[in-house]
Amino acid sequence: MPGRLVLCPTPLGNLEDVTLRVLRCLRECDFIFAEDTRVSETLLRRYEIEKPLRSFHERVEARRLKEATRILEDGKTIAVVTDAGMPGISDPGVELVRAARAAGAAVEVLPGPSAFLGAAVLSGFDVARFRFEGFPPRSPGARRSHVAAFARETAAVVWYEAPTRVRALLADIASELAERRVFVLREYTKKFEEHIEGDAAAALRALSDEPRGEFVVVMDGASASSGDAEADARADAAVEMLVEGGVRPRLAADAIASATGSNRKRLYAHAHRIAGKALDAREGN
Repeated sequence: MPGRLVLCPTPLGNLEDVTLRVLRCLRECDFIFAEDTRVSETLLRRYEIEKPLRSFHERVEARRLKEATRILEDGKTIAVVTDAGMPGISDPGVELVRAARAAGAAVEVLPGPSAFLGAAVLSGFDVARFRFEGFPPRSPGARRSHVAAFARETAAVVWYEAPTRVRALLADIASELAERRVFVLREYTKKFEEHIEGDAAAALRALSDEPRGEFVVVMDGASASSGDAEADARADAAVEMLVEGGVRPRLAADAIASATGSNRKRLYAHAHRIAGKALDAREGN
């Protein structure tokens, strides 16, 4: 009988985020295909797992696909891990899925950590529907055109970006879609996790001149931000005044949403952030 291919999401930064199912799969599989074996060994050592490791990245993709096909045809199980998060997103893991299906093997994807989903929810934007765009184009002209193409997009847009290019992406958003709100998530689940929100120009000012770490950028949809930035700012200020005056965050958000028609979910998120900052300030004193 053909074997089994299991895609196993791995922690983004905190090794405690691995699931029990992923650990069981890594212990029971016959081979582990890893984006970078050196990175994966850290997780495997932490949980005392010893299995044959095979690197799987673009430079060895063709050779490893042939090897994976032979392993699966022999009825064995391959667990696939990336350096962090879900295999198959911004790495060649999806090619293993295609090879496994061609070989008649079973394919499973286990649930686990995902940076773009975390960023989408943390943004406080309406993400009932959103577009995940992976990494934007690297060249300046192509990136500007890419950003400008979302002028009428009503869904939130989510990107991954490298620290060396995240400022350029924000600058392009500030230039092409100045009125849009953005949320920048840096080093999700790690010790120095950082959240930056506002328009792109404000996010640029808040970001280090030489940013470090892994970034996710979320841009709000056109319907939620175009022409409404001033109204949103007034609603936010009203919520802040209520929360700082002692009103519970949910009650403050409900009151302002009912009075202004502003997005209730966004105001909830803003109210809780204000309350959290106030609590941190009191504990610091």
